[in-house]
Amino acid sequence: MRQTKTKIKTKIKMIPLLLSLLLAGAPALAATQADTSRLEWRDAGHHLVVDAQDGIVRITTTEPSTYFGLRSGDRVLRINGQPVRRLADLTHGLGGKKSARVPVTVLRKGNQVTVDVDTAAWGEALAMETPAIPQPPRAGG
Repeated sequence: MRQTKTKIKTKIKMIPLLLSLLLAGAPALAATQADTSRLEWRDAGHHLVVDAQDGIVRITTTEPSTYFGLRSGDRVLRINGQPVRRLADLTHGLGGKKSARVPVTVLRKGNQVTVDVDTAAWGEALAMETPAIPQPPRAGG
């Protein structure tokens, strides 16, 4: 009987260890899933495609090339000083702004460039409802 109690105690002590090992691997598993989204808009004379993947927002297509103020291949880094890591950051930064021009910092052919972008050009493409950007949790609860 004593040997059975020892085995049960040993198994019970192993449960927290096994759970901690399983939970420790969860962030790594979650990080392997790609966070991707795409905005594609087209009308009679304009075409815009923006792709966001794993924290990188890139202009894939702009036609005509100068209409949106950004070029195909530009990686959007900041809009009006705010970092852009998701498509929602871009839509908040350029959609529904009252000011006509907003500074946008991009990585273009290996160089950081800041261009003033006319938000009116983005108005129709971003006319969809813009989702709220979740705020990071506050320290201490």
